Amino acid sequence: MINGLLAILTGVIVLFPFLVTVVFLVVMRKRGRAPASEVGRAADWTTPFLFLSVYFTSEAIFHVNTAFIIIVISIIIALLFATNERLKEKEFQVTRFFHKTWRTYFLVLGVAYVVLMIIGIVLKIVQYVK
Repeated sequence: MINGLLAILTGVIVLFPFLVTVVFLVVMRKRGRAPASEVGRAADWTTPFLFLSVYFTSEAIFHVNTAFIIIVISIIIALLFATNERLKEKEFQVTRFFHKTWRTYFLVLGVAYVVLMIIGIVLKIVQYVK
């Protein structure tokens, strides 16, 4: 019973990032704002859930703790953007730095999530066929 509940909870967490985006855009539409103008904010709200989803999905597929790898890649991305911002601009703009970094996390994690889901589906099909 507990294994079933944990499986359902993990499944919901893995699928949750896109649900957050959809729910956010629906709420913004109900409030009278154009969804096209709110996509960036929806991405901002989805990013923390993508961190969790990529971690849980990679853990489920490869049975390896990938938290360290995810953290290191996030730090490297932040360092690259901080260095770039400092070299390009006369004055370091913290909000601009965080904005660019957060959106980059969304793109990288979104791609990683889709790739992991495809790999997981292919591996399950191969396992089922055998």
